[in-house]
Amino acid sequence: MKIAIITDSSCGISNISSIDDLYLVPLMITKEDGQQVADDESFNSDEFYKLNDSQILKTSQSIPGIMMGKWDELLKEYDQVVCLLLSKGLSGQFSTCKMLSQEDEYKDKVFVVDTNGVSIVLKKQVERALDLKNQGKSAQEISDIIESENDKFQVYIIPKSLDQLVRGGRISKAAAGLAKILKITPVLKYDGTIDKHGKTRTFKKAVEEVLLLLKEYGKDNYIDISYSRIDQDTLEMVKELVTQNGFELRIFDEMPNTITCHTGRETFAFCTWSK
Repeated sequence: MKIAIITDSSCGISNISSIDDLYLVPLMITKEDGQQVADDESFNSDEFYKLNDSQILKTSQSIPGIMMGKWDELLKEYDQVVCLLLSKGLSGQFSTCKMLSQEDEYKDKVFVVDTNGVSIVLKKQVERALDLKNQGKSAQEISDIIESENDKFQVYIIPKSLDQLVRGGRISKAAAGLAKILKITPVLKYDGTIDKHGKTRTFKKAVEEVLLLLKEYGKDNYIDISYSRIDQDTLEMVKELVTQNGFELRIFDEMPNTITCHTGRETFAFCTWSK
């Protein structure tokens, strides 16, 4: 049985076109004038950051017609398609595609997986799905396994800068100004949705606290990290703290554009998995 894997651009995989049997249907980025840009491989990071620095961007799910068109195209070559998409807690992407996959022409052919994932979580799930496919698993088996493991991760997010959260109206200028004066860094938790976990004094202390939390959770001594653009000194400091805390750094990649739209520059996400 021949199986294709589809993901969206919230996974942060930059070389999808070079990976056998893996395909991208991009999420959309909306400018202030309403014009939409497909967040695909032709929209590079430099272009994105230039645009993001100049205006407040919004994101939206993949265009349904494009998604269904990709299913139709792939089903001419493949027996089944597995879709690993952005968490339902962050977008209507999963719900829309799940509904569309129930149409008669896609039943038992297109499987939309409840990933609970985004960024480094979704990236690992895509890698897992490709591995399962190569083991000879069916689309239903791949879907069942990914869904059975979709809560076995722990993720914390640390925004070093609050500028984007202010621009997007998620926190007030006054609150951000007070946090800056008091050197307060918020710590957020991701479990399919994003919620406040706590706060610390200074970014370095926030990283140290998160690493301790992940050490208590994870069964292996590795950690995955994604980050939006930040100075090299901070990147090296984070790597050093990871090593000092006994972790092996596995993924260390830039954050997907569609996530940076909401968090802005200077944001880190730290993840580990339980067995």
